[in-house]
Amino acid sequence: MKKHFLIITLTACIPVLLCTFTGCAQPFNVRGIGLPFEFREDFLKANRTYGALYWNEIGHPGYAQSYEWDETSPEFRTFIIAEKTRMDEVFSVYPGIDFKKEMVIVHLYTSSSTRETKITNITLNNKILKIEFKRAKGKPFHKDESSPRTVFLVLRMDKLDIDTVEFNRIR
Repeated sequence: MKKHFLIITLTACIPVLLCTFTGCAQPFNVRGIGLPFEFREDFLKANRTYGALYWNEIGHPGYAQSYEWDETSPEFRTFIIAEKTRMDEVFSVYPGIDFKKEMVIVHLYTSSSTRETKITNITLNNKILKIEFKRAKGKPFHKDESSPRTVFLVLRMDKLDIDTVEFNRIR
């Protein structure tokens, strides 16, 4: 179970870890958090996203493996992490972060795409940080879809005085 959970988690995180920001500097020094990092299992269980496929730990009699579609959770979740205590609630392992100068934004959403994530635009207006992103274009005739799963967009950036982060996925 833990190996399966780890494989799904790593598969979901790889596109974010490979996130390249088109070679030019992003506002507010936004970048992927980088390795090593691991989410806490209790955080992941408590923060599922609508439409994703999850291992059913209870199982059903007569089935060797049991999965379930999440039909009750929100479509996405966003977290602003500006202090170490909150970081410890979300991650079990993470690289050193200077919370006097930096913060972390975590955005969870459901996707079946295995393509990398690209940040296309970042704006700050009235303590609302708006981040637009899209999945990279796929190769022609190349299957790059999987079962719907929670995708983790984890960004490290300069510390800002913000109340809200709004993500807009461009299709």
